[in-house]
Amino acid sequence: MNVLNQDKLYTMLDIETPADFEYFENLAALMECEEEIEEDVLFGLIEQVDKRTLAELIHNYFEEITDFLPDDAVELFTLLEHVKFSLMGMCGNSGEENVLVNLVDELSRFRKWYSIESRVYCTSFSGEEDGTVPLRDALVLARAEKLIGDNYEYDFTQCLDYPIEEYIMSFGDLAMAAAQEAELAGLEDESTDFDRL
Repeated sequence: MNVLNQDKLYTMLDIETPADFEYFENLAALMECEEEIEEDVLFGLIEQVDKRTLAELIHNYFEEITDFLPDDAVELFTLLEHVKFSLMGMCGNSGEENVLVNLVDELSRFRKWYSIESRVYCTSFSGEEDGTVPLRDALVLARAEKLIGDNYEYDFTQCLDYPIEEYIMSFGDLAMAAAQEAELAGLEDESTDFDRL
């Protein structure tokens, strides 16, 4: 498998320096990357990215991907919400000892699971295209259903074994993530009010 060094990673992310890592597309490209990334290169990137910006990108990315979950995928939605708050909380406390290392490790672990290791069985209502794909691809398929003119049933059972117990957070992390979530919601409301003027 191709291993991305710094030059290759930055090219894939369409950035020149970590300061350029500030858009939804940057995080999406990272989370949906199938190639191996050198650990020290990923750490170097995340270490220098503005953590407030990273927390906002994580919030927006998880809001985007959960938007396409079927209404009955409650357990998977809860799991992804927990991961989102955990990562946001670690962003807020990344100045503490070992938290930055844990943040990079968990981002890497989630990326590999989401885009490579997870398994969703997709059944076409037309019976023509059944198969197993990573969660990333299943959500892309769910988003594209209207465009391709077919509907699918998704079995997320195998995704629910993601080791969420490793995401146990301190009350400080939870409070930080909740505060960030509330602040982002407030900014969205202000933006909506401004648009009405």
